[in-house]
This record gives sequence, C-alpha cells and structure tokens, in this order.
Amino acid sequence: MKLQIELVYDTGCPNVDRARDVLSEVCRELDVPAVWTEWNSEAADCPPHARNLGSPSVLVNGEDVAPGPHPWKAREAGSGPRCRVYREGDAIIPVPPRARVVSAINKAMQPEVG
Repeated sequence: MKLQIELVYDTGCPNVDRARDVLSEVCRELDVPAVWTEWNSEAADCPPHARNLGSPSVLVNGEDVAPGPHPWKAREAGSGPRCRVYREGDAIIPVPPRARVVSAINKAMQPEVG
C-alpha cells in the first residue's frame, strides 16, 4: 500500500489554504498521516506532471482526484495564476470536493492485487 499525496498550486491562488484544510480534514477523518508534497507550479523544481495543472489541484498516487478535461497549455512567462474550480452537484466550488479526496485516498489504501 503506497500513499503519495500532492498539492499543486500557483503562488497567487486564493484557494490553496482551503485546499490544505480539506486535505488535513480528510487525512484526520481517514486516520492517515496528514503528509503531502506541495508543488508551486511556477517553480523551476516543479515536476512536469504538475506543471500545467490549475490551482489548486490534488493528486493521489499521481492521479488527479477530480479528473476531467484540462485545457491547460504550457504556461507562458508572466501569464499569472491558473485558478481551477470544481463541480460538486450543482455547485461550483474553489477546491477539490471532499468526497473525491476521500475516495482517491481510500482507493490508494486498498491492498495491491497481483
């Protein structure tokens, strides 16, 4: 069982703290360590898989917790933050839906078959 959580953000994102709160709450609820790697998508050390995601994005074992079409193209210098919103029922919310984070972590915690 491997669990790797990543939070991808832009420095100008007003919702990154709320995304951190969701991660902390879900980890506490599921009784898993509240440990994740944070990637500033604008930084030189940001890995390629996280560079062109909107902010905030949460990955569990490399998979986006709320996959969908990502119309992001390569970031242009000085292009500013890439804010991301999520659908939860009929609502549009600024952070990954809690239920999706719970589901992704639960899936990652399942024993490997094979």
